[in-house]
Amino acid sequence: MDGRISMYVLLVCVWCSLDAGGFLMVVTAQPTAYAEILTPEADRKEGGQVDMRCTATNLESDHIVEWATEDPYQSLRWGDVTVYNRNGRFFFGTSSVNTQTVVQDFTITNVQRADTNEFVCTVNDPIPTGGNDIVATSSVTLSVLYFPSAPFPMCSPAGPITVDAGTELDMRCSSESSHGTVTMTINPTIQTSRYNNWASVINDDSDTVVRTLDLTVDDADNGVAFECLISSMFFSGMQRTCHIGPIRVRNTVTIPMTEPLTSSITLGSTEPSTGNPTPSTENESNSMYSATYTLTKPITPEQITTESRLRSSDQAPSSTPWIVAFVILAATSFVIIIILILRDARKNRLIKSLRTEKEPRITKPDPYMGLQPTEDRNRVYTEPTTTEETIPAQHTYYQPVEVENGSPEYDYARPEGSTNTSYEAVRVPHSTAEEQYQNINN
Repeated sequence: MDGRISMYVLLVCVWCSLDAGGFLMVVTAQPTAYAEILTPEADRKEGGQVDMRCTATNLESDHIVEWATEDPYQSLRWGDVTVYNRNGRFFFGTSSVNTQTVVQDFTITNVQRADTNEFVCTVNDPIPTGGNDIVATSSVTLSVLYFPSAPFPMCSPAGPITVDAGTELDMRCSSESSHGTVTMTINPTIQTSRYNNWASVINDDSDTVVRTLDLTVDDADNGVAFECLISSMFFSGMQRTCHIGPIRVRNTVTIPMTEPLTSSITLGSTEPSTGNPTPSTENESNSMYSATYTLTKPITPEQITTESRLRSSDQAPSSTPWIVAFVILAATSFVIIIILILRDARKNRLIKSLRTEKEPRITKPDPYMGLQPTEDRNRVYTEPTTTEETIPAQHTYYQPVEVENGSPEYDYARPEGSTNTSYEAVRVPHSTAEEQYQNINN
């Protein structure tokens, strides 16, 4: 029992020593900060007013509440002191609920687009050696709503367009998005699925929205126009538009209509009393419509364009491409035939030239040259004189004579080694051992 009492006394002494030396601290709750925007989102508009509040709790006597902007960092309010007041539009109010809770109000008047930012509320604990430690923080993002100003929306290409069929058009409509609160719609004058493939691109950094459509123009697009309209649910009754087109397609074939239209079309002048058209002579010759109309009221040019397109789409396609293809094919065939003919003619000339070069250049005797008599009873051919010196060899023509044995065998030759040019026919030997030729001069 005495031991227990002694222990209790010892513990009490130790406690008293620690408390006297300042080693014991009272543990308190961690400070907190909570920032909020009191103004509803629909009212955070350009030119209006925005109210914000920061509530800090569990503060100690030396803690300081601060309001600042994040990008770029700018201290606006430090405790009870206003550090920065942008053009006199920033107002602050501080109230204390108790010694540990502080409410810091922040109001922006005549709100501008540049006020869009992140606002931060912090609880700072000063450091004795200098500086501060942030022990609690909270932030809110303010997006100022505004309706896009002129010249938005912007259409490209703007206004009427004249192009050839097959041309690819890069059409677009762009506008400020007001942080995604602006709605953009594009409506063609003709509602078909062909024009519903507009792509949307929203850039948050530049706060813009762009809608694009790549259109390959054909005859069906003749007269089509597009209206780009911007509006916003936060700005009731405010909207603005721009236009692309109308598109005019060159070199289109318009087929005349042969049946009456149900719509009202004016071809010339219309009598106000009856509404019946009275076309002039010039209009009759130039008009592409040949129909009888009973008009009850005039219609717009857009209706005429739409009606004519619908009529033209029901007709057979033009045969012009087939005619052009046939003409090109015929011209190509004609050129190929001419080339073949010229090639054959050149080939024939070449063959004829080669044959001429291969023929021997031999001078023929005069066909009217007669036999020349010799001293004996035989008649022989004498060798003619040539006119070309380029032929060194001479040919001798002979007259046959009867052989002594009376046989009709004849033979002609010049004896070997002889230079005499006159010869007579001799008897053909009956054996190979006999001499075959005899010089008539020897």
